[in-house]
Amino acid sequence: MKRSPLVILFFTLFIDMLGFGLILPLMPVYVRHYGGAAWVGGMLMACFSFTQFIFAPIWGRASDKVGRRPIILISLIGSALSYLSFGLANSLGFLFVARIASGILTSASLPTSQAYIADVTTPDKRSSGMAVLGAAFGLGFAFGPAIGGVCSKFALFGLPSLATPAIVASSMALINFIAAYFLLPESHTDRTVANASDKKMLDVFKDVHIALRNPRISKPIMVFTFLTFAFAAVESSFSWLVLLRFHDVIFTTAQQNFAHQFPALQWATANPDVQKDFFEKAQAAASTNIFIVVGLTILITQGLVMRGLAHRIGEAHLIRFGVGLLVITMLGIAFAPSLSAITFLSAFIAIGSGVSNPALSAVIMQSASHEDRGLISGAQQGLSSLARILAPPVNNTLVGINTAYPFISSAVLMAISFVLSLGLRSLPATPQGSDEISMVH
Repeated sequence: MKRSPLVILFFTLFIDMLGFGLILPLMPVYVRHYGGAAWVGGMLMACFSFTQFIFAPIWGRASDKVGRRPIILISLIGSALSYLSFGLANSLGFLFVARIASGILTSASLPTSQAYIADVTTPDKRSSGMAVLGAAFGLGFAFGPAIGGVCSKFALFGLPSLATPAIVASSMALINFIAAYFLLPESHTDRTVANASDKKMLDVFKDVHIALRNPRISKPIMVFTFLTFAFAAVESSFSWLVLLRFHDVIFTTAQQNFAHQFPALQWATANPDVQKDFFEKAQAAASTNIFIVVGLTILITQGLVMRGLAHRIGEAHLIRFGVGLLVITMLGIAFAPSLSAITFLSAFIAIGSGVSNPALSAVIMQSASHEDRGLISGAQQGLSSLARILAPPVNNTLVGINTAYPFISSAVLMAISFVLSLGLRSLPATPQGSDEISMVH
């Protein structure tokens, strides 16, 4: 296995996820800044995921035809443009336009990166290779929210301070594109005309059907789909839980910060815009702190544990452990009485997902033939996006009613995923191509 392409891909994904991590915890603050409720935030995420559902399989198929490198480059320049649009948004409508464009242009990143890793790793090293994705996510989530929290305290170019993280993310994505253009090599050189000639590029649902009709692929993908649906609820409603359940605590923090910065002034007599600014900064800090814990824990879990754990224990056992841990954690979060308890439990979310997701991806990729890895990876992410279309509107509506409801429902869905995972088995390490099943008939 050549390590240099993985190292370059790691840094490419890290910078990409760093930009994503800058703005993810701040999404509810952006929405509330323009007067939106929790369900509006859910619709914002659903629009993004809808475009990903349509375009992720298309990009995955395209990478089979033209190579991984050009598709990854398209994703990176798309990130730069979409983050810039998000930062320049001055209304909820503009936020929706920016997120839809982002869903179209950035949906190439994950499926193509998974296929890239499968290209440059042997089956017995695939779990370790997939952990590169997790490590990049972990680093991005660990440092992105911290950087975003700092950036949100400063205003640039006359824009609101909340726009600064998006502007910084756009700049980083542009630099990342330039670096990847010169440094990232192509991994998929064995491209045959026969593989692409009988397929339609826009046939998204056929890709999903091809994956689901094969029992070796369908079982882990079904586990992945239920787990992703439940986890999408966590992603969409976690920050909303913090802002809604602990509104009074955050408001008090904003007042204390104001008093510390302006000891001679009274909060009650301050300009409403100043009060709003301090409150939004306190909201951003409360949300980003939790995401920092999640990112660091994912980094530790995948970077230090997965490399040897998958080989010794097997992917199926890791999947069951991770999903089972998530079930318990979701129930704990549903009834957590304090921000410190939420922060503590968030680490177990990172452990559960950090263990189960790379193992699931490895099982799925090992079951696909070499020429169809891009197709299967695209179908997998298409199903993931479908889950993310449905979960945010439903769960953000629930979190507006009661902050415990989304996490109770997530626990139920993860329990279903756990039951399905009992039918999985770890795949033996075999020479590449000797035990793979082609999806094209």
